Amino acid sequence: MDRPKDYYETNGYYVFRNLIPENVIDNILKEYNSNILSSKSPFFRQSTNKWETNRITPNGYSEESFRDVHDYPDYPAFTEAAKEIFCLQQVREALTELTGSEEHNLMQTMFFDMNTATPAHQDWYYLDSMPNGHLLAGWFALEDIHEEAGRFYVLPTSHLVDFELTDDEKLSNRFYLEKLKEYINTHKSNIQAPALKKGDVLFWNSRTIHGSLETLNPQYSRKSLTAHYLPAVYEFGSRNAESPTAVDYATYKGMKYRLIPSMYKNYSAAAKLKTDFLQYLWEQPKLMRTAKFVRKVLQGAKGK
Repeated sequence: MDRPKDYYETNGYYVFRNLIPENVIDNILKEYNSNILSSKSPFFRQSTNKWETNRITPNGYSEESFRDVHDYPDYPAFTEAAKEIFCLQQVREALTELTGSEEHNLMQTMFFDMNTATPAHQDWYYLDSMPNGHLLAGWFALEDIHEEAGRFYVLPTSHLVDFELTDDEKLSNRFYLEKLKEYINTHKSNIQAPALKKGDVLFWNSRTIHGSLETLNPQYSRKSLTAHYLPAVYEFGSRNAESPTAVDYATYKGMKYRLIPSMYKNYSAAAKLKTDFLQYLWEQPKLMRTAKFVRKVLQGAKGK
C-alpha cells in the first residue's frame, strides 16, 4: 500500500505530513487570537449546536469549538485565513489523490482551541455524499499536538462497518451516539491516535469512526481545524436522507464552498430560538417524528 489512495481505501484514513505551510497557519492563529478569542459576541458552536459566547479556561482557551469558520461574515480576515488553508492547492491535490475526483466542494468547517471530547461517531450520519460514502474530512493540526491534550483518533477499517439503526437511532443523535459508544468500548485496542505536528493533516472517510481521546492535562491547547469535502460529482445529503439537500455555493480561488444558512452564521434572538429548538428536537425522537409528519402535511397542503 505505497499509494495514499490504497491505504485510505483499506483503512478509511490517511495522514499527509507537513501539508500546510507554517506561515499560513500563523496567519489564522494571529486572526483568531486578535479577533475571535477576545470577542464578546455569540458564535454558533460545533460542540453544542447552540449560539454561545466564549467561555475562557484558566489557561486562556475557548472551551467550545466554532462551526463553519469559512463563512463568518462579521470576521472577514479570520474567515479569509481559514479559507486560505482549506482551499490550498496542496490540499486539493491531496483530496484528488485520495478520491480520484478532480474537484471537491468545501461543505462544513470547524475550529478547535482545545479538546471538546468529541464522542465516537461516523460523519455520514450527519452529512455525506448521495449516494453515500464518498464525502471525506480533514483534521488540520495548527500546532504540535501534545499527547496529554486529548488527541484525535480514528478506528481503522471501521468505514467497512454498517450499523443497523432503529427508528429512534435514525432520528435522535443521543441514541445514535449511545450505539457508537458501545461499539468503541469493545474495540478500544484498535484505536489509532497518531501524533500530529503543526501542518499535518489527517483525512478520513465519512463512514470511518472517529472522535477525541480524553484530555489528560488542561494546560495544553489543541488548536486545529476540521473540514468536510464533497467530491463535486456528488450531491449533498446524509446517510438517512430521503433526498439530496439543496446547497448554495460561492467560490474561493477556484474551489466551491458552501454558504451557510443565515440562522447558523448571523446571530439574532430569532436565530438562537430556532437553533435551540432544533437541537432540543434532535434529542427527542418522538417529537422529531411528529415534527417531520407535520412538515410533510404542510408541504403537501402547500403543493395543492
